[in-house]
Amino acid sequence: MGIPRRTVLLAGAGLVGAAATYGALTPRGRRLLGWTGPDGVVPAVLPVAVELTPWGAWMGSSGPTVLVLHGRGGSVGWWRDLGLPQFLNGAKFRCAVVNGGEDYWVSLVPPVPFDAALGVSMGGFGVLDIASRQSLKAVAAISPALFPTWEDAERINGFASREVWEQHEPLRHTAGIRSPVGIWCGQEDPFHDPAQELARAVGAQGSFEHGEHNDGYWRRVLPEALGFIGSRL
Repeated sequence: MGIPRRTVLLAGAGLVGAAATYGALTPRGRRLLGWTGPDGVVPAVLPVAVELTPWGAWMGSSGPTVLVLHGRGGSVGWWRDLGLPQFLNGAKFRCAVVNGGEDYWVSLVPPVPFDAALGVSMGGFGVLDIASRQSLKAVAAISPALFPTWEDAERINGFASREVWEQHEPLRHTAGIRSPVGIWCGQEDPFHDPAQELARAVGAQGSFEHGEHNDGYWRRVLPEALGFIGSRL
């Protein structure tokens, strides 16, 4: 016996209604309904060694070096709170975690040679900016803070001038990004659309599942980003 046409129509209407409801909800509303995906958790393992330095910290003791850039206002402590030392347990590389400021890493002089790079938010911008100017074995950007227009960039007051933004905005320099790139950015993240645009332009791997611009999402995808880097070192 076939499914009654009325049942099919009602089911279809329900799906359309759900989609409309989803689109009307704020990210907070979607989170409360559990529509932004589960929060990641710090693994219950021993953290790797953390050695503080004048420029930041080493995390891990041996292997190829991965440059690690935090989000705006972050620090080595920000990465420790996120759980990076635990997520690095078993990794075959070490991380040079740099303390930065508020300038979207445009003035960064890397303190050590490195083979790959990892960044979150402002740090995602930073590692993609670096990749547009030099070849790396791997680049992993989580929730990269990208700005399609100067008006978008100007609002966050993170660049000294329009010229500085134009020189460094990864969306404007995708032709120079030839390294293997992984990008992870949640659907409820304000940077989702520009991150997806860049991913298409450079043929990036990664994912764009549900998730916000927050620690819960970053902890969820950090193992994938570290795995992406590790498989290429």
